[in-house]
Amino acid sequence: MKSNYTGVWLLLAMSMVIIILIAFADDITLGNWTVKKAPYREMLLAEIDSLDNAGISGHDNIDDIITGGDGDQLLAETDTTSHSILLIGDSMTLNLAYRLTQYARQNGHQFHAVNWDSSNTRIWAESDTLQHFINKFDATYIFISLGSNELYLTKPEGHRKYVEAILSKIGNRPYIWIGPPNWKEDAGINDMIESACARGSFFRSAGMTFERKKDKIHPTRNASALWIDSIARWMPKSAHPILLDIPTDSIGNVNPNVTFLKARNR
Repeated sequence: MKSNYTGVWLLLAMSMVIIILIAFADDITLGNWTVKKAPYREMLLAEIDSLDNAGISGHDNIDDIITGGDGDQLLAETDTTSHSILLIGDSMTLNLAYRLTQYARQNGHQFHAVNWDSSNTRIWAESDTLQHFINKFDATYIFISLGSNELYLTKPEGHRKYVEAILSKIGNRPYIWIGPPNWKEDAGINDMIESACARGSFFRSAGMTFERKKDKIHPTRNASALWIDSIARWMPKSAHPILLDIPTDSIGNVNPNVTFLKARNR
């Protein structure tokens, strides 16, 4: 049975179409009378303009936008100058250094690394080691690979003061904190480190798939190379992107400049 209201609904629908068409048209004049249109068009276009002004228009992926601390949406320009790159961290550092050395040579950077086995944020925070090597190599860009030896922490917030102390030693230098390559669930160490870092300065590695060594913890050298490749692809989204074009085959094998420090008690 057809509804008795079918005609009414059709009439309402046609009325809405006419109203919308009039809203987007110019004012209508009939003799001495002018029909003023409702401001629907202005309201709709104002919403679109507000999205454009927020920096969303023109970006296919919202992840491409770096949000500043004041709520502004930013995309930093790539720094094309040569840097003295310093990579510091725990036992994950060595294999990362091989690939980063290739990137440095490809892009005109200097590169040094400090591999401190079994180290964690507390050890680096409570020593003058970081400041010593920053000064020694006149480092202008810092990569940090720490957190793996703290995945076991049940209350990682207690180590936040160590993360902040490390960042204080870095000062105004741009940096990337490379999050640990989780082989187990953590209790919030990644979230804590990311929240302490400047926006766009933490690369979350948790959730990535790694081929690992026999200990099922450390990524292999090939996996570490792919790890660095992922960071390089992400670099344009960081707070301070630098040149990290993928190395050509002509770079070949490299011997990274790595300083090894002896393990110590945690």
